[in-house]
Amino acid sequence: MSDLQIEQTLWQRLASRGAVQGDRPASLRTPWPIRLLMGGAGWLGALFFQVFLIGTVFAATRGNGPAMAVTGAVMIGAAAVVYRTKARESARIALGQFALALSLGGQGMLVVGVAETLGYRELFGTASLWLGVAALEVLLFAVVPDRLHRFLSGLGVWLALALAGCIALGDMVAPRWTAMPPMIGLLGALALAGAVAFVSGEERVAASGRHAPWEPAADASLVFALGGMLVVTGAIHPASIIFGTGRTWYAPGAWLAGALSGGVLVAFALAECKRLACDTRTSATMLVTAIAFSALMVYAPAVTAGVVALMLALRRGALTWMGLAIATMLVGFVWYYSTLQWTLLAKSATLAGAGGLLLGVRAVAMRLPRAEVSR
Repeated sequence: MSDLQIEQTLWQRLASRGAVQGDRPASLRTPWPIRLLMGGAGWLGALFFQVFLIGTVFAATRGNGPAMAVTGAVMIGAAAVVYRTKARESARIALGQFALALSLGGQGMLVVGVAETLGYRELFGTASLWLGVAALEVLLFAVVPDRLHRFLSGLGVWLALALAGCIALGDMVAPRWTAMPPMIGLLGALALAGAVAFVSGEERVAASGRHAPWEPAADASLVFALGGMLVVTGAIHPASIIFGTGRTWYAPGAWLAGALSGGVLVAFALAECKRLACDTRTSATMLVTAIAFSALMVYAPAVTAGVVALMLALRRGALTWMGLAIATMLVGFVWYYSTLQWTLLAKSATLAGAGGLLLGVRAVAMRLPRAEVSR
């Protein structure tokens, strides 16, 4: 079914309920090939502009931290102005992509300039610098109204916080890389809980008129959560694969991500049972299933996070979220099964137990009484 047919069907449903009257207003859309070409033109224009900027301004400001920071701030300000420029759809696409490239380049110059000014020679060695980057991304999220820019800013907030946390915790443990699983697991669980909170209150957010700014934040939180849980699951791989040490290193704290994501799964399952007014038997079955599955997948947090994302996608009918969830679960299973930290018997027993659990729950669920629920 095409987008036009979907819109016509939705309009007819609204009309049958008396929510709208008359014929559906015509919507003019630029064909996707034109949008693709206009977006490419925007990036090409930004590329030429920044090459010119590097050849004139950056060459003179290289090594001059304050000048680089000011130039980056000016580029970000120019991008914000371009985003607010009124134009036709085709021109707006090109301007939006031009502004996005300009903003990303300006952020890079601003961060490098501030680091040079403050004497931070190693960008990935100072937690306070990345906390500042997180604050900058929060500011840009609030100032720039573009959806894609807000998604990237939201993702930048989580990534900057993850870098800051890993650096800070890495100063306390040895080897430093062992700080990654617990810190990224903690932040990933927080991001996953944020996505759950958004979906649970999405109707209220939409009614208050704040859906447009918060939806890209929820998208960024979900992407970071799924990516973070994949990183934690993969961090249990042999160190010879990742770091070339020739022996298997155990990643301490890897269980934290699985435990926290399992807690989010249990909480969301319980909230959904309450929202749907399920009977006690059904609620108990779902709760026990969520707890048992989370316990089995405690060292494969990507699988648990993928299940949560799949539930969220089904709740709001988001195909993109569903694709991300399914991909995360598949990759999570593969990464968990390919680790050498656990024996083949233990991994096979875990996966077989999870499969048996789900089959058993399906058999029980088929015997539960079915009733229509009015929302």
